Amino acid sequence: MSGLMLAAVAALPAGAAAAGSVRRLRGMAPVLSVGAAVLAAALGVALAVTVAVGGPVEVVLATPDGRVWTGLVVDHVGAIVLLLVCAVSAVVQAFALRYLRGDPAAARFAIAAGALTAATTAMVTAATIVTLAVAWSLTGVILCRLVGIYRPAPSAVDATRRTARAVVIGDVALWVGVVLAVAAWGDLDLRHQSSNTAVGGPLGTVVACLLVVAASARCAQLPWHRWLPASLAAPTPVSALLHAGVVNAGGVLLVKLAPIVGAAPVATHLVFAIGAVSVVAATTIMLARPDVKGALVHSTIGQMGFMLVTCGLGLYAAMVVHLVAHGLFKATLFLGSGSAVQRYTRHTVAPPAPRLAPARAAQVAVFAGVAGVAAVAVAAWWLPPHAGGAALLVFAVATAARLAWGWLRRYPTAGALVTVVIVLPGAAIGYLAVVGAVAEFLAPSLPAAGPAAVSAWLLATVVVVLAAGALLLHLAPANGLRRWRDRLYVLALSAGQQRTHAATWGHPPRPGAGPAPEAGPQLEGARA
Repeated sequence: MSGLMLAAVAALPAGAAAAGSVRRLRGMAPVLSVGAAVLAAALGVALAVTVAVGGPVEVVLATPDGRVWTGLVVDHVGAIVLLLVCAVSAVVQAFALRYLRGDPAAARFAIAAGALTAATTAMVTAATIVTLAVAWSLTGVILCRLVGIYRPAPSAVDATRRTARAVVIGDVALWVGVVLAVAAWGDLDLRHQSSNTAVGGPLGTVVACLLVVAASARCAQLPWHRWLPASLAAPTPVSALLHAGVVNAGGVLLVKLAPIVGAAPVATHLVFAIGAVSVVAATTIMLARPDVKGALVHSTIGQMGFMLVTCGLGLYAAMVVHLVAHGLFKATLFLGSGSAVQRYTRHTVAPPAPRLAPARAAQVAVFAGVAGVAAVAVAAWWLPPHAGGAALLVFAVATAARLAWGWLRRYPTAGALVTVVIVLPGAAIGYLAVVGAVAEFLAPSLPAAGPAAVSAWLLATVVVVLAAGALLLHLAPANGLRRWRDRLYVLALSAGQQRTHAATWGHPPRPGAGPAPEAGPQLEGARA
């Protein structure tokens, strides 16, 4: 089975190298790259089944005394993430066959996409911390190449500059942490997480905080987030790869090095704070953005913030579930962003949601909150969450209440309330069942959940305060809080604007084409 793993990892760079080194094959680069990605995805399925049945599969190089100095290992976490990476890469590259047909950048994209997927698979399956760091740096270099695929266009140059700055910050933080870790503990063997017990102390705290900075920069978290909006200068397939795969690398890094991060309370509090601030800020900007891709970009930043929050809470299995779900969902949204015009047309002809009086809206909000709490309470009683899941229930309640609010606000009827009462508990039970099953599957490869950065009660208090503030702003009277709501909207709108020449249509005009047409604010980004 080790040969199967090597074939899965080597298929992608082999296709990229063949297309890049042989001039006659350069025109066939997109087809070769898609074929390699499909083969890697098929082998990833076989590897996942093998790991589930027989345990981890590894290929390592060791010294005579048994000390591993490099190698690859596919454990339970690696099997899931490897399958996600290869599947998303295959779908995106197949989409790019038609999307970039006739584009001079098609071959460059295919070669770079294959190389990026190969480097990502090496990072996901790295057996030592140095191997992981080398693969991490390779993904950063290729990422800059993909983002600037349309250079020398000004938007592509600016996107490359911003991305390179974030990559350098993250890589420097990671390599400083790796050098300190190797000097103190040797090249850590990531195959046996439980054996890495001597990673605490002041030095462990410093290394853990450096790892958090590296993960946050790659996940486009505040204040290192501006490279991701600038990446819209690249074509849509690049955006799909970035948002479905590359930005998830920070979460993979924290999971693979969880014994180091989890042993340092300062690091867990830091990652929780960075993620929480990014969730609130990016989601606010996302709600104010008038263009499709701009909203998707800031949605990704917020989702990555939530992923880091779950890491800070020690909920690694829930983080893996979120990583896979976000990757599939965001790839679908970006690849389908070309239908924005049709969706906008349907939205304009659809009847508007009824405008509720403040008192009626307050009643709907109360019903929604009660329904969310009741649904999650029933789910937790029927299927108790895994260890440390109390904090997860807070987010489940917030999500359920928001779904109920949106549904009841549009359909404020008794039938809609009955629908909410029936559907929400089932959805909550399904979510907890998925998280519990994944936690059980990943248990051999994940460390035991450590103490959360914040208690569930404190987290619930913060969520309730934020929800109450949002509701007050929504129900603000004409001469009261509405002034502050309008100021917040303007602030969020201006914060989401790039002070660059970033292309709003996904990529600049091709050679010989006329100037790009003007786009209305609601349809901006629809051509992608």
